[in-house]
Amino acid sequence: MYLALRIIEKLLIIYFTVYFVIDAAMFFYSLYVFFQKHHKKTENFDFDSHPVSIVVPAYNEEVSILTCIAMLEKLDYPQLEIIIVNDGSTDATMDKLHDAYTLEKAEMEVNPVLNTAGVRDVFTVKGKNMLVIDKHNGGKADAINTGINYAAGEFICTIDADSILDKDALKEVVIPFLENPAVIVSGGQLAVANGIKTVDNKIVSATLPSNIWVQWQIIEYIKSFLISRIALSKINALLIMSGAFSLFRKKDLLQVGGFLSPYNNHFYIEKNIGSGKQTVCEDMEVVVRLWRYKYDNNIKAKAEFLPAPVCWTEVPDNPRNLYKQRLRWHQGLGETLWIHRNMIFEPRYRITGLFGLPYYLFFEFLSPVVKIFTFFFIFAAAGYGIINTTWVLLLLVSVMLASAIIMSSITAIVEYWSNKTAGASRQALRYKGFRDWLQLIAAGITAEFSYSFFKIIAQLHGILNIMQKKHDWRKFERKGVEV
Repeated sequence: MYLALRIIEKLLIIYFTVYFVIDAAMFFYSLYVFFQKHHKKTENFDFDSHPVSIVVPAYNEEVSILTCIAMLEKLDYPQLEIIIVNDGSTDATMDKLHDAYTLEKAEMEVNPVLNTAGVRDVFTVKGKNMLVIDKHNGGKADAINTGINYAAGEFICTIDADSILDKDALKEVVIPFLENPAVIVSGGQLAVANGIKTVDNKIVSATLPSNIWVQWQIIEYIKSFLISRIALSKINALLIMSGAFSLFRKKDLLQVGGFLSPYNNHFYIEKNIGSGKQTVCEDMEVVVRLWRYKYDNNIKAKAEFLPAPVCWTEVPDNPRNLYKQRLRWHQGLGETLWIHRNMIFEPRYRITGLFGLPYYLFFEFLSPVVKIFTFFFIFAAAGYGIINTTWVLLLLVSVMLASAIIMSSITAIVEYWSNKTAGASRQALRYKGFRDWLQLIAAGITAEFSYSFFKIIAQLHGILNIMQKKHDWRKFERKGVEV
């Protein structure tokens, strides 16, 4: 037993050392990239020749749908089509749309490349380049596929019904496609919308929320979007672009079969991943499938994350809803990895298969399993008298210090960057002074010994759901943005 414990100890040391080295490397590389970036002037590009269709899947979005549409109408983009897909809402979503706009039934000839749940009615909106599609409930992925079938644009932008974008955000995410034909997806930074106030679609107040659950997510978003996604994007290993704000070529989506849903029987999906597959997080799976298609056909591909365009999105403000969301995210991660498991360590998928997928497997999906195992291992090792108490205490202190250093560094860097960007991007900071800065650092440290365990439990539940083949989307209740 003693020998076994020693072997396990060494394996755990290797695991966490590699984990730390990779995260540290991504942190420093993202800093390098961050300071190398130059803001591109949107007036240098011809957007008139590249129409965009924004697809908004809406299921029980009565509190946010009208605010979302008002925001979309004010985006600075010359050729913009808005498609609202009511996915069988049981609340007043459709009533809100009927009350706010003049909806006229349309008889549209559409060749539905993507099979979806049935469409009840299609409406045009008088005086606007907007469609409202009322359909039977089929899930978020199915609603997006319905929007793709009806979309007229060259590009498909998917956003959530609670999203708020900078007025130039759409132009910014289109630019990578115009510069590089290899780009398969682009997206921007997500910022926490809780507590913000908008007037005439402009953010006029974005104070740091007092709710600790929201503060923890603010830190989480800053770390995720301004460290890992910048670095992974640059080395072509980025496998996820948030469904709250992503841009694709319509042609690419149709080639790979759109988003994965139980109704989707596209030939590419049937041939390459089999029928009946589904996931509770469609945004990661479709990106991985795009990588797969491009590499299988020897076509260059690139996923582009941009830190400048900001998308505000509402996050859960209580443990119950946050638990459901984190459970779903982890379950979706595992489902995607399983669906595309034959890409892992496969050389023909290059950095995506040799690093991207293994990184998400070992240091994202399996991380909660390893961490909880380590927790029990420490107790077992202590029982056999082989644990070094001083070493464990130093490790805990190191974690706290590392969290404080990383958080303070990131916030200082974002402060420097935001002074050179648009007002809405600056508001994404959510702190306006030294006190707020210290509060976020303190929240980041406490999260390591509280919120981290909460996430582990939710993630383990997600793994259990995969084993039990449960597919509950677990939507959380939104409160909407103050206007």
